[in-house]
Amino acid sequence: MEFLETDHNRLPEAKKHLHQLIGTNPMLPLVVFANKQDLEAAYHITDIHDALALSEVGNDRKMFLFGTQVTENGSEIPSIMQDAKDLIAHLAADVQ
Repeated sequence: MEFLETDHNRLPEAKKHLHQLIGTNPMLPLVVFANKQDLEAAYHITDIHDALALSEVGNDRKMFLFGTQVTENGSEIPSIMQDAKDLIAHLAADVQ
C-alpha cells in the first residue's frame, strides 16, 4: 500500500509543523485524528503518538487523539466522529 507508506514517511515533517503551530499558544487544545485505522498497514494510535512526539506538547494542554475510519461507501458517520465533533464544538466554546 504505497499511499500509507508515503503517509508514514511524512510523519517527521508533520511533527515539525505541528510543534511549530502549537508552540505559539501553549494553552490551545490539540485534537489529532489518526485516520485509516481500518487498514492493516495503518499506524496504530500509540505509533502516531510517538511519531508526533505528543508527550512533548505540555502537561497543561488539552490533547485528544482519535482513531478514525470512514465506512466503505462514506455515507455513514462513525460515532467516534460525532463524539469528536461534539468535543471540538465544546473546546471552541471554551476558547472564546
